[in-house]
Amino acid sequence: MSQRVASRVESASLLCADGVKLLIPSYQRPYVWPVEDVVQLLDDIVAACDAGEEHYYIGTIISAGAAPTHAGPCLELVDGQQRMTTLMLLALALRKVLPDAALAGFTTLGAAPRLSFRIRDRVQAYLGAAAGLENYCFPDEKETDEDDYLAHLHRALKAADAAVARLRSRKTLAEIADYLFTRVKWVNNTVPAGVNLNHLFAKINTSGLQLEQSDILKSQLLRKIGRHKARYEAMWQACENMNNYFERNVRKVFPDADWEGIGHADLMRFDPGRFTSAQAKETELLPVSLAYLVRHAVAAPAATAAAGKSRRRRPVAEDEKETLYCRSIISFSLLLMHTYRIYLARQGQGDIATRMNVARFGECFAGFAANATEGQTCAFIECLWEVRYQFDAWVVKWVGSDNDEEVLRLQTLQLSRDGNDGQRLSRRPSESSELADLAQLQAVRNFTGERSAQYWLTVLLGRLAGNFTRDASVVLHMMEDIDDALSLARLTQKEASFALLAGIPSPRDPIGKFTTMLTGERKGTQFEHYWFQKLEYILWKNRRQLDFEPRKLERFRISSKNSVEHVHPQRHEFRETIGELLDSFGNLVLLSPGENSSYSNLDPKIKRVYFDKKPTYDSLKLACMFHRVGDGDWREGITAHLDDMVGWIARHYARCGRGSMT
Repeated sequence: MSQRVASRVESASLLCADGVKLLIPSYQRPYVWPVEDVVQLLDDIVAACDAGEEHYYIGTIISAGAAPTHAGPCLELVDGQQRMTTLMLLALALRKVLPDAALAGFTTLGAAPRLSFRIRDRVQAYLGAAAGLENYCFPDEKETDEDDYLAHLHRALKAADAAVARLRSRKTLAEIADYLFTRVKWVNNTVPAGVNLNHLFAKINTSGLQLEQSDILKSQLLRKIGRHKARYEAMWQACENMNNYFERNVRKVFPDADWEGIGHADLMRFDPGRFTSAQAKETELLPVSLAYLVRHAVAAPAATAAAGKSRRRRPVAEDEKETLYCRSIISFSLLLMHTYRIYLARQGQGDIATRMNVARFGECFAGFAANATEGQTCAFIECLWEVRYQFDAWVVKWVGSDNDEEVLRLQTLQLSRDGNDGQRLSRRPSESSELADLAQLQAVRNFTGERSAQYWLTVLLGRLAGNFTRDASVVLHMMEDIDDALSLARLTQKEASFALLAGIPSPRDPIGKFTTMLTGERKGTQFEHYWFQKLEYILWKNRRQLDFEPRKLERFRISSKNSVEHVHPQRHEFRETIGELLDSFGNLVLLSPGENSSYSNLDPKIKRVYFDKKPTYDSLKLACMFHRVGDGDWREGITAHLDDMVGWIARHYARCGRGSMT
C-alpha cells in the first residue's frame, strides 16, 4: 500500500470543476472562529483583490479520500475544517447578493450543501437553508443558541452578511466574489487510504505538525552567526511564544540568571553578562513531518508510540507544561514584520515593499534573509528583544475573565514585585486610570482598520523600543498621538505609520473634513466603523463628565462590533418615520450581530427598556442617545445628540493643535 501524501494547490473553482464534496468527520470539534476573524479573512481577501495579487493563500489542509457519494468524489477534512468552513460562510454571504455568480456554485452540490457535517443534521439544515435550497429549513432560535455546533456558525454567518453588506456599494463586489472563487487557494495534502484518521487527527493536535514561517527565517538567520550563535538563538526563543508573558519566556530560557535581582529595566535590553546560562534546545525545534505521522497512523497506536520515541520532541515534564497566561492580539510572525520595519527605520532605510500580512512573510524577509551580514542579523535580533519587551509591557492581551469563564477580553497587565516567593517579577491587573484608557484605545485600533496588519504597533513599539518608562500617562499620550495622526492621514496606513516612525512629515486632513461628513452626510450603514469606535473611546475617557452608571461603566469594554444599527428602525413596527435623519450618524450605533438582533425593529422607547436592563452598556454612544432624547421628540433629540457627539470628537482632536493638521 502506498504511503505517499499527495499534495495539490486547490481552490473553490477547482473543487467545483471536479464535483468534490467536503465532509467534516464526527471527531472534529465544533466551529469556533470568532466573528472578528471571519471579517478579517474577508478584509484580507478584499485587500489582496484590490492590490491585484495573483493569489491569496489561506494555508494548508489535510484531507483523506472518503467513500464517493452519489454526487461524486468526497474529501474528509482531517485538519483545516475551521478555515474551510469560514470560506464557505463567506461564499454563502456573497451568494445572497450575487446569486448568479460562479461562487454560488461552491456552496452547493446538486440539491445539498457542498460542505457536509457527518451526524450533524441541524448544521446541514442550517447550511442548506442559508444557501436557499429546497427541503432545508433553519433550526429555531433556541436550538441555534443551545447547539455548540450551530452557535458560532450562526454568529459567523451574520458577521459575514454584515461585512458583505458594507461592500455592496462597491462596483467591484463581483470581482471580489470571482477572486474568492478562483484566486483564494490552499495546499491540500491528501493522505493515502488505510490511514487511521482518528489517530492521525490526535497526532496532528499534539505533535506540532508544521514549521511556522518564523522558524524558517530563524534557521536562515542563525546560519549567518558564528561565535555567539547559541546566545542569539536563545534570545529568539525567548521572544517567540506570544501566548506567555516575556519575563516568563526569558526565565524559562535563562533559568540560572539572578532572578531575584532582575527588574523591569534589566529586561528592556539583552545583557549577555546577566543572561548567560541559555542553551538552545535543538530537540524541541525539530518538526514532526506529516509523512512521519501518516506512516505511523497506519499502524496500531501502541506500535506508533514506540516507533515515534526516537524522533518525537523531548517529552515535557508535568511541571514544564505550558500554561496559557494570555493570548496575543498578533502572531509572532507579524511581530517580526513590525520589528523589521523598526529595524529599517533605525538604519535610515525605507519601508518594506510588501503589505503587512503574514501571508507575505516570506516575501517580506527574502532579501534580508539572503543578504544580511552577521552584524545586521545580530542587530535585528537585539531589536526583536527590545520590541518584545515593550510589547508585553504596554500592549493589551486577551486574558481570561475574573470568574474564569472561557470568554476572553482585553486587559492590560503590568510587571510588579511579588514577595510571596522571594523577589520576583509577576503579572497583576492594574487599576490605573491611564492604563484603562490605554487598553480601550488599543482596542479601537485592534478592531478597526487593517486588522491583519495593526500598523499602529510599528509606531508605538518603535518609539518605545530602547527607552525605559513606567509612566502610563506618557504611553497613553503617545498612543493618542499615533491614533489621531493615522486617522487623519491622507497616505495609506502603511505609508503613514512608517513616516510617523521615521519622523518624516506627511499630509493629513483637518478634523473638520470628518466632522462635516459625520454631521451632514446620510451614509447609513456605510459610515466607517472607526468613527463609532473612536467616539466610544472619547466618551470613555471623558466618562466622569457624563451621566453614566458606575457599575455598568465598570464592565464596559470596547469590543469587536460589525453591525451598524438604526436606533429608530428602518422598518418601524408602527411605521413611524424620521425622514432624512434615519441614515444620519446621530441615529446610528455600532453593535455586535447579537446585540443588533436583540433590538430588531422595535420602537426606540422599547429598545431603551431592554438597554437599561442590561448589566453593562452595549455602547456609550447609545447610552448618550437615550439620555439626550429621553421621552421627548425623536427628531429633535437625534439632532441634538448628533451635535453632542461630533462636538466631543472635534474637541478631542483640537487639543495640542491636532485638529488643524494639514
